[in-house]
Amino acid sequence: MKTFLSALFTLAFSQLALADTTYVCSHGDSERVIEVVYLSSSGTAPCEVRYTKNGVTEVLWSAQAEEGYCDVKGEAFVEKQRGWGWDCGEGGGMGMGMDDSSSSDEMPDWQRLE
Repeated sequence: MKTFLSALFTLAFSQLALADTTYVCSHGDSERVIEVVYLSSSGTAPCEVRYTKNGVTEVLWSAQAEEGYCDVKGEAFVEKQRGWGWDCGEGGGMGMGMDDSSSSDEMPDWQRLE
């Protein structure tokens, strides 16, 4: 029973730790989106780091087997954006805070610095 619970906990934690992550960076009226996306249900690899600028998305980095590679690259790129004066925040994975269907130019509550 202990082994089963331990395996279940490990599996659940590994899925949580390596979930898709979205960062939204803004500078004036401009916005950039950096996404760490896992392409399989295992939540480890393969993965991609996607960058959206002016409505165009490109894959900056990808990995087929190296666990954690995309997380490290994505976080480093977010820090580089901050160094260039961009204000970046984690928008959450699984579409949290990111509604592509919104037509409003108003900044979402989660992104405001109040």
